[in-house]
Amino acid sequence: MVRFRYELEPKRDILFIDVKSFYASVECVKRGLNPLKAMLVVMSQSDNTGNGLVLAASPMAKKVLGISNVTRNDNMPNHPQLIKVAPRMNLYIKENTKVNNVFRKYVADEDLLIYSIDESMIDATKSLDLFVPDKNLSRSEKRLRLAEMIQKDIYETTRLYVTIGIGDNPLLAKLALDNESKHNRSLIAEWTYSDVESKVWNISPITEFWGIGSRTKKHLERMGIETIKQLAQANPDLLRSRMGIIGEQLYHHANGIDRTIISEPAPRTRDKSYGNSQVLNRNYYLQNEIEIVIKEMAEQVAARIRKHQCQTSCIHVYIGVAYGETQNGFSRQMTIPPTDNSKKLVEHCLFLFRKFYKGQVVRHVGITYSKLIYTSNVQLDLFADAEDQVRQLKLDRIIDKIRDKYGFTAIVHANSKMQGARAIARSKLVGGHAGGMDGISNEGTDQNKYHNPV
Repeated sequence: MVRFRYELEPKRDILFIDVKSFYASVECVKRGLNPLKAMLVVMSQSDNTGNGLVLAASPMAKKVLGISNVTRNDNMPNHPQLIKVAPRMNLYIKENTKVNNVFRKYVADEDLLIYSIDESMIDATKSLDLFVPDKNLSRSEKRLRLAEMIQKDIYETTRLYVTIGIGDNPLLAKLALDNESKHNRSLIAEWTYSDVESKVWNISPITEFWGIGSRTKKHLERMGIETIKQLAQANPDLLRSRMGIIGEQLYHHANGIDRTIISEPAPRTRDKSYGNSQVLNRNYYLQNEIEIVIKEMAEQVAARIRKHQCQTSCIHVYIGVAYGETQNGFSRQMTIPPTDNSKKLVEHCLFLFRKFYKGQVVRHVGITYSKLIYTSNVQLDLFADAEDQVRQLKLDRIIDKIRDKYGFTAIVHANSKMQGARAIARSKLVGGHAGGMDGISNEGTDQNKYHNPV
């Protein structure tokens, strides 16, 4: 049964573009190596053991050595041609800016959506005929020509290779990118409305479909849906009743429907939560050290909600255990009186942690504040001294102003100088990783050396 009339759906010229193995490719280029032929991995540093995680691997490292992201250093194959380097986030941001500036040659800013540090989407509907004016070419041929132009332009500017998915809408372009273009020799693929039944419905496993993870898969399986085709032919009313608006959205996506126009402003929505999560630089065995990290993170997230003029009435603490730990971690939340007070939020987070902590070896900590109330009004606690609460409020605001002007390390708590503290070290990172430009002078001289910008 035909559920959608594709000829009535908006048809745009969307290019979803991904820089192939971005971090690893940038490091290859800076060393004069071919990103598609060199075997290189970008690894985070962990502790004195050097047992970091792979953040990115070049295509050849993945193909020849079977390396994937989050592979640990001690599980890496010992290969003489494998180069290990530390991350340099400032460098990657700089190269990302160059790539996006290339896109701006072809579309206006409102038709460019920077999806992530290595993926961007452009809507070339308005400019396609300008750059490919040949009237003898079909729309599909023009799209391909433009994609090839952009590929060449980015390579000449940065020496980086990009894969491109072309589609009639953003969803189809993304699906083309993820499921076909990365495997094509040209690194380009096009999916249109006419490809929905032959390509979209045949994406397998179902988790390869954009927006479907393991949890959603299990939810769909409980409804008897195991394939994209079954999802596309399901009853949309049933999907909405079981899964809410997400179910209805999945139904439309399974049929190739996405009416998003990136130049149109999205409806303003309030952030549902603010949080911070970090993988610790080593295993934490001592409770007092774990609590120092929780205090720092609780305070940092408190500053974020104050910046957005909101208070939280629900805190969430996540504790992930180290590899090999026999006890499970935990994820717990509790409702609290609305507040943005750092001291109170630290106390609440510690209470929740202490209630469920059983001595596990910890490697991952997360703090999240949700059920936000957007207000600048102060709700005083009747069971606490009013003047003390006002003083604490003023203190939080003063500390926020000092850090905004002079940086986080301009004023820190004494416990951030203690063993196990992470706030000062993390304040020097970019995106959670080293951002320095050092360590580039001896590139490629020792292929087994761990290049470590300090």
